[in-house]
Amino acid sequence: MDILEKIVAKRLERIAAAKALMPEARLERTATAPCKMFSIDMPFVLISECKKASPSKGILLEDYRPLEIAFQYERGGATAISCLTEPDFFMGDEAHLRTVRAGVNIPVLRKDFIVDPYQIKEAWAMGADAILLIASILSKKQIKDFADIAHGFGLQSLLEIHGEDELDKTELAPVDAVGVNARNLRDFSTDLDAAAKLCEKLPDNVVRIAESGIDSPSSARSMFDAGYRGFLIGEHFMKSADRVSAVAGIANELRAASGI
Repeated sequence: MDILEKIVAKRLERIAAAKALMPEARLERTATAPCKMFSIDMPFVLISECKKASPSKGILLEDYRPLEIAFQYERGGATAISCLTEPDFFMGDEAHLRTVRAGVNIPVLRKDFIVDPYQIKEAWAMGADAILLIASILSKKQIKDFADIAHGFGLQSLLEIHGEDELDKTELAPVDAVGVNARNLRDFSTDLDAAAKLCEKLPDNVVRIAESGIDSPSSARSMFDAGYRGFLIGEHFMKSADRVSAVAGIANELRAASGI
């Protein structure tokens, strides 16, 4: 199995255990009602990611304090937070998202490998405002069904693709945003130029999100010029000695590009 198949297999194991421990009917939300993360009327969306580790880079931060990091992102001008909850390969935890959601005043995305409707209600219960759907591991029907279920809970959804071969999964998908991940989840190589060229082929009625590979105001500007209006940035911010300034630098560049 490649890394993506391993992650999905492990998620299915954990979902079965979670259902036995906490049946779906017992899942309840204690956070405030979900708020909107994506709108085509927004000048841009800057999603800063809380992530302790990744399969390709290992541990990014030993002393990982997601709420403190989220506060830094918010002060820097992020419009939303992405929080990893996948525990085995990214060292995430649903408690991280609960803590972040309770502490910040901007929307929070559950970043995970969602393969079962249970995880959508679980995301709602832990306080998420939006979920990630990965085209590589879902069929067209699953994407439609999962996005509809998310909307039923008041959650928005971001559909992530990795190349032109997955464009067909964006057609008529009832999602709020479509992201192009410049990083290949199977071998972890990145290709920002290919992602830039793909932007014009994305649906017009969703927020177009550039994911991975953005590591400077200039690279964010190049993706903005390519047509993206959403930006999901993780490792660059996580590794920055001054996260507030790192986020502010890109946020200010996007404001200038947007004319605001």
